[in-house]
Amino acid sequence: MGIEPGQRIGDYQVVGRLGAGGLGVVYEVEHLIAGRREAMKLLSPDQSGAAQMAERFRREVQTLASLNHVNIAALHTAFYCDGQLAMVMELVRGQTLSDLRQARPISIAEALDIGRQILQALIYAHRLGVVHRDIKPSNVMISPDGVVKLLDFGIAFKEQSTHLTQTGYILGSLSYMPPELVNGGVATPRSDLYSVGVTLYETLTGTLPITGATNYEILMNHVNQVPVAPHTLAPQIPVAVSNAILRALEKDPARRFASAAEFLQALKLAPEAHAYAETATIQPPEQMRAAAQRPGNAVEHRQNTAHLPPAANSLKPPDETHKPNTGSGFESLPLEELYRNLAVYIGPVAKFVVRKLAARSADLDVLYNEAAKEIASAADRAAFLKSRSR
Repeated sequence: MGIEPGQRIGDYQVVGRLGAGGLGVVYEVEHLIAGRREAMKLLSPDQSGAAQMAERFRREVQTLASLNHVNIAALHTAFYCDGQLAMVMELVRGQTLSDLRQARPISIAEALDIGRQILQALIYAHRLGVVHRDIKPSNVMISPDGVVKLLDFGIAFKEQSTHLTQTGYILGSLSYMPPELVNGGVATPRSDLYSVGVTLYETLTGTLPITGATNYEILMNHVNQVPVAPHTLAPQIPVAVSNAILRALEKDPARRFASAAEFLQALKLAPEAHAYAETATIQPPEQMRAAAQRPGNAVEHRQNTAHLPPAANSLKPPDETHKPNTGSGFESLPLEELYRNLAVYIGPVAKFVVRKLAARSADLDVLYNEAAKEIASAADRAAFLKSRSR
């Protein structure tokens, strides 16, 4: 049953719905005593019965409670009402970066200022051991006076905590996923820097650095495809800014910036970024896509990326010659349930992992045991194995 305007939840009255994400639904509410407008997040109705989702939501509350920074949407309180956990946060007026890009042109100076504020939030969060893991334009809110607020720490984790990962339902995040997570690695602060690089690239050029016709192809391309230099798509982007973004997008985390502070310093010191970019605006996306398709840009891209290391090749497609025998029962296996259960712990890459494992075996017991090895925490591995229907 949905939440309706006028409905009371604890000491709050619902004003209206603000939006929804992978974990929950966010409502504008008013405190009945203080009269203050705030944002309340509740688990989505289809997630509220899942123990793993409830635990992840509780961890989001705890993570936000440890953070206090001007560029991070603040947690005000949390409480249980009729058995459901409610998170009450600062109400941030404005637009998400994804909506802002669609609404009007963004100057290079404004885009860089947004990027710097995101990095300032990450400098603070990383210092406290918090890795966001879902940096993307829809999780960046910009107030009317230009203040950036980083949203949705639903899949963030503290370095000392067990690893609950993003569910496989937030498919849009695949476009911002660093290669090491595609490969099943553990997120680090440098993983967030890759996602910031993707976000800045998209904001400045109007196109994503890594694309694909399918989710699987996007994952593969994050590992194997070197993106076109941003300034070859939009010549008004300062070369130093373009190079900084490319460094953030290095396949090997060790070759990226060592910290958010180092990335921030590179953007601040970009020599052309201040005088030239103050009034330069970004071309409409359709013009930049046309520019990217001009033959000359392929040559220019090779020249400008000659310093980059070879693309990582640690993730290979499943051997197409090693397909299961059609008589093995592979096609009748309940793989959808396995995808969903595994995605709770390792995210959207679960589908790729299951496909690769299923290409080698048609035994469901073997598949579950092998898939469990992809989960870092012993407790989470045990919970995953118990989630299987019998």
